[in-house]
Amino acid sequence: MLYVLDIDDTLYLERDYVRSGFSFINAWLTKHRHVKDFFKRAWYLFESGVQGNIFDIVLHDLGIFDDNLVKYFVKLYRTHRPDISLQSDAKKFLTSQRREDLAIISDGYSCAQWAKIRALNLEQYVGRIVITDDLGEEFWKPNPQAYLLLQNGRTPEECVYIGDNPFKDFDAPAKLGWASSIRIRRDGSLFSAIDTPETCTEVKSLTENGLLTGNAIN
Repeated sequence: MLYVLDIDDTLYLERDYVRSGFSFINAWLTKHRHVKDFFKRAWYLFESGVQGNIFDIVLHDLGIFDDNLVKYFVKLYRTHRPDISLQSDAKKFLTSQRREDLAIISDGYSCAQWAKIRALNLEQYVGRIVITDDLGEEFWKPNPQAYLLLQNGRTPEECVYIGDNPFKDFDAPAKLGWASSIRIRRDGSLFSAIDTPETCTEVKSLTENGLLTGNAIN
C-alpha cells in the first residue's frame, strides 16, 4: 500500500508553525525596532480566528505600519526555519512503514513547505515529495495532477491519501478511484471543527485502525 500524506495538521500542528513565525518576527522587531509586543498581539488575533491580515492589523496598532515592512515580514515568515516537530503518533507511523511506501503531497508556498520539510526531517522517512506550488499554483489541491504523479504505476486501490482538510484534500483521490482516504482530525488543528466527509475514515491518531501495520480499515 502507498500512503500519501499531507503535512500541515497531519504530521504536525500548523498552529505551531504560526507560533514559530510570529516569534521569529517578534525577535526581529525587538532587535531592529525595539518593539516587544508583536507576538502577544498577533497570537491573540490568530486565536480569535483572524486570518490573512494579522501583520497589517498589528503593525497599525503598534504605529509602525508600512507596506514594504509587511511584505518583508511575509517573506521572513515563509522562509524562516520553523520551530516545529512531528506529532508523536506521526513519527511512529512514519518509522513503521517502508520509505518507498510513503509519499507527500502538500499545498502552500514552496519555500514555506520545504522549510517545514527540512525542519521535520521528512526526507529521511518518505520516498517522494510533491509540493503542488512547484508544479504551479493551478496544480494546488484539489487538482489531481500531484496524485497521478505519485501513483506512478500502482493501481488506484493500492493508494491511500491521509490528510486533514475536508475542503480540498480528498476530492482528487476519490475521483481517481483511490482507496478510501483517511482524515486525521487532531485537537487543535485548523479544520478540527469541520465534519469528516462520509467517504473518509476518521482517526484522531496515525496509530489507529491498523495504520502502523499497513492494514488500515477503509
